[in-house]
Amino acid sequence: MRMASAYVIVAKYVTSVSKPNWARMVQCCVPSCNNRNDVNKTISYYRFPLDDNEKRRWLKLIRRKDFTPNYNSRVCGWHFPHGKAAGPTRFAWNEGKAFPHISQPTKRQKKMLPATVEDEGGAEPGPSHLDTAQKTPSSSSVLVLEIENKMLRKENDKLKKELEKQKQTFSFSQISSHPDIVNYYTGLPDAATVLFLETLLSKFDLQYHFDWNVQKMPLIDQLLLTLMKLRLNCGLVDLSVRFNCCRATVTNIFITISSALYDILYVGMMENKIPSRFKNQTSLPHCFQPFPNCRIVLDCTEVPVSNTESLDTQSHLYSHYKGGTTLKALIGVAPNGFITFASDLYGGSTSDKAITADCGVLQQLEAGDMVMADKGFTIRDILPAGVSLNIPTFLVNGQFTMEEINHNRL
Repeated sequence: MRMASAYVIVAKYVTSVSKPNWARMVQCCVPSCNNRNDVNKTISYYRFPLDDNEKRRWLKLIRRKDFTPNYNSRVCGWHFPHGKAAGPTRFAWNEGKAFPHISQPTKRQKKMLPATVEDEGGAEPGPSHLDTAQKTPSSSSVLVLEIENKMLRKENDKLKKELEKQKQTFSFSQISSHPDIVNYYTGLPDAATVLFLETLLSKFDLQYHFDWNVQKMPLIDQLLLTLMKLRLNCGLVDLSVRFNCCRATVTNIFITISSALYDILYVGMMENKIPSRFKNQTSLPHCFQPFPNCRIVLDCTEVPVSNTESLDTQSHLYSHYKGGTTLKALIGVAPNGFITFASDLYGGSTSDKAITADCGVLQQLEAGDMVMADKGFTIRDILPAGVSLNIPTFLVNGQFTMEEINHNRL
């Protein structure tokens, strides 16, 4: 402690002896700071502390690499907004702006002016550093730069999406101008019909089957993928290669879009009711002219499923007609060929009559309606009152009569 005090006394003595009437030029040693005492005479300049720990803290704060301060090194008062005791805390990099350029004098003054140098502090920091530094960018110019940066980011994101779309080997834009190709891949007459379905889908918040959204592929191409799967039964690998995505994405899209189309076109528009016979008559085909009261044509369809280890389940699913385990559903079709009813799935062993009685289609029939079905649908006894059944005639005596032949032809 005594040695440090003695060093301070000796240093002050040497300074007072060796210092002339005028002070040498003093410049701040902080990087990018151009303050010096011959330009701004009101800012104080501080020497580095004698304490090693404090000196290292100052050096770390000013961020000057490979620099060893000597006795003449100074830090200007602009960097001490809270006084010398707090150390230098204000710099160009934490002010969010670069140091302005200092306008140099055109002619160097011959006479040196005395400097205001504080050895151990005492003087408060001078006026703002902005008074002696080059002009900072105005707030309006910074705002313009931020807006331009935001616009460039949006443009960059748009170009990235277009680039991803170009990687896709197949898209609706490639076939939209060819109605025959659109019909081949989708089963729909033209591009306008496909775009109409896309418009319907876009009005709803799609809940994807796998709980993650498909963002890279446009909705129109997701619809195209789904229609191709329904129309051509393309494999998952085929569709994943065509649309440049993985098989999980194909599955996610197909289940999501097909479920949405079912909710919109079937449940939403038909309101779970089959069209009345009067509505059917507005689009009745010529071959159905002899049957103007036909409300619906019924038949069952079966889908094969994998076998199971449970014998009870196998017995329930086994279809003697298909010779394997299946799931079975009742399908109702209007005279113009439009599917107007689809039941839940039943085991393959369930009879056509049992499904018809249980699925709820009979509750929608009214007196005066006629139901057409295959001859296996022996459902006449379960039809509502006033509803007729038209099925082909069974062969009883080994040969159809002329009346039976004419009836079956119809």
